[in-house]
Amino acid sequence: MRWILLLAVGSTLWASPIHQTIDELLENDAKRVLKIPHYDPFKRARPLLIKKSTKQKVHRSLPTELSAVFNHKAFINGRWYKKGDVLSEGRVIEIREDSVYLKKGHKIKIFKLKKSKNILKTRKKERP
Repeated sequence: MRWILLLAVGSTLWASPIHQTIDELLENDAKRVLKIPHYDPFKRARPLLIKKSTKQKVHRSLPTELSAVFNHKAFINGRWYKKGDVLSEGRVIEIREDSVYLKKGHKIKIFKLKKSKNILKTRKKERP
């Protein structure tokens, strides 16, 4: 019975996969490159940096403003218009010295020149 037991233990040791020496195992470990995963500290913050715009931008035009009238032309919102020209507010039907008439459909809008404020006033010097 002892022989059978010794034979079983000996065959398991002989069939074991450890046939390399300790020095060979240590050399193989030194040659092996460790695979360290790349750590990104901003991974969790990245979704916060992306702007998610659910609302569509609304284009709001500036209010129509008549700035000047000169030689039957009107300076409205930074451009010169004459009679018959079309703006977003309507078609120019008449230009007067101090106002412009725009027609859109059945409605007529009147834009008047704003009186300018004289910041610098000159006075005539009285002579004695």
